[in-house]
Amino acid sequence: MAIIRLISAGAPQSGVVACMEVYTADTGARFEPNYMTSPEIRKVMEGTGDKPEILVAPGDHMKGYGAVGLLDVDSLVTVGDVEAGVVIRSGADFPNIGTTDELRNAILAADQVLYNDAISGQYIETMIEGLGIAECVADKTERLPSAALLMERIGKGAGTEIGFGQIPAVKRLSEHGVVVVGPLPEGLRKTTTYVAGVINSHASRSVKGFLGFLETPRAREILHAAGIT
Repeated sequence: MAIIRLISAGAPQSGVVACMEVYTADTGARFEPNYMTSPEIRKVMEGTGDKPEILVAPGDHMKGYGAVGLLDVDSLVTVGDVEAGVVIRSGADFPNIGTTDELRNAILAADQVLYNDAISGQYIETMIEGLGIAECVADKTERLPSAALLMERIGKGAGTEIGFGQIPAVKRLSEHGVVVVGPLPEGLRKTTTYVAGVINSHASRSVKGFLGFLETPRAREILHAAGIT
């Protein structure tokens, strides 16, 4: 059986991996997965190199790729929703983030403000601007290129640092010594819907079969357990 090439955004990675493992056990299908930030995925999709057979990315990005013929829009299935949240190193004091004002104060009081360059980080940058404190925290803001590097940095930090990331990614990378404080407060919450699709409408039965599996109750349970709702 041919190897299925799959590229996924990092936020839903743990759920996608678990689904691949079950699908492989059931069907014998084999995967060659890669996990990238949304900007990295865009370079692959818009570049001239080899494309994956299956792509998992934010829904609005997938629709954009479909609109210019880079994937089969009729194949799209919803993987699920992922929320952005606040993350700190294990053992640090939890900041109060229950309201917009509490989160603003926690950011202002932090020694460092940390987030990534991917889709969640782009939202956090906009959120901080909307809170009216971008200039106040500019000198203590640090951005990392990926969730893995971000969690590693937070886990090795000191003082009252505050970080932001997609909650499933934080949980997946908790071995770096990080913990989720909670989702963003009401009024600031950011939910990203991830979607899977095939690049070519003539994809193999095994490739299309994996998308079908993602819509089954069994897959929904797996994804929910990974923090993808």
